[in-house]
Amino acid sequence: MRDRTASALCAAAVALLAGACGGAPKAVPHMTAADVVGRWTSDCGSTLTVEADRSFTVRDFPVDYALVSGTVKRLPAGHGTWYLYAGAGATPQTFDLKIGEEFYDLDYVRRGDSIALRTVLGDPGDNRWCEFSRRSRA
Repeated sequence: MRDRTASALCAAAVALLAGACGGAPKAVPHMTAADVVGRWTSDCGSTLTVEADRSFTVRDFPVDYALVSGTVKRLPAGHGTWYLYAGAGATPQTFDLKIGEEFYDLDYVRRGDSIALRTVLGDPGDNRWCEFSRRSRA
């Protein structure tokens, strides 16, 4: 009985949230290389240039966030290889950057008729992101 009540409450909350936001958001389409190649700038001062040969360069890429001090730890400059990752099952597709031995994943988000890339700063529960918009195609 407790499971049914919890499920019913969860379903009601989802329905209320969807109605409050004007309905369910549009799904992000499956992304291809053509969708990500180009120069991206972020709302946190970073730039990302994605090349068709699967290489990229980045400046001031945010890699962590200190909640107490409010500072963002940044990678001043870097380059590496990018991947389009589509997880198995319900995992959404991500855009992954490999810099040295480290991987950083960015989520696709819809912004009107375009797609943005978003990376989490610090703990995902803190709701802090750095969002990249493509300025021009390479």
